[in-house]
Amino acid sequence: MERKILQFKEKILKLFVKLRDNKKLKYNRVMPLNEYFNDRWEKASYLKWGEGSNCYDNVYIFGNVEVGENTFVGPFCILEGSGGLKIGKFCSISAGVQIYTHNSVQWSSSGGKESKVYAPVVIEDNCYIGPNAVISMGVKISKGAVVGACSFVNKDVPPYTKVAGCPAKIIGGIMNQNNSNPAGGGGHLVAFLLHSKPLLKKWHRRVA
Repeated sequence: MERKILQFKEKILKLFVKLRDNKKLKYNRVMPLNEYFNDRWEKASYLKWGEGSNCYDNVYIFGNVEVGENTFVGPFCILEGSGGLKIGKFCSISAGVQIYTHNSVQWSSSGGKESKVYAPVVIEDNCYIGPNAVISMGVKISKGAVVGACSFVNKDVPPYTKVAGCPAKIIGGIMNQNNSNPAGGGGHLVAFLLHSKPLLKKWHRRVA
């Protein structure tokens, strides 16, 4: 029996080495064992995400999660969609991002007497979410926005703005010089200025 186990282990090891070498040759990357048996595009297809989207095997997905076309979800993410989660097309969800659509603070502090609270999260097209960012329930991240690494987003993010920090705050605008790009164009700077008008007024009062 022990001999059969050792033989089986050797076969698995040989298979692992072969898969690892093939992945290194094809994509120039070395990953955990489970990723060698996973097709990121097949997983996205199984989840009925948009065409061209892909998702690492070690991503945790709960509840109702809708994803558009050509969106990337990096390793070690948590997509918690019990309250409804929609992610648009051409989005990049970097490694370690956590998105939550509920909280259990009141439930815990009341000893289970209060209910858990749910609210949907929406991430529109062409958004970039940096590594290890946390997005709280009820948040809308508008088209073309960028969220900095390790940020905590607990408020809506205007279109074509850059936010960062804990909690996340607007630190700049996004402008792509290639006007033919769906995520580019000078009009996006105008959108940033319009949505940031209260912020700019507050800043002006501080420096005046």
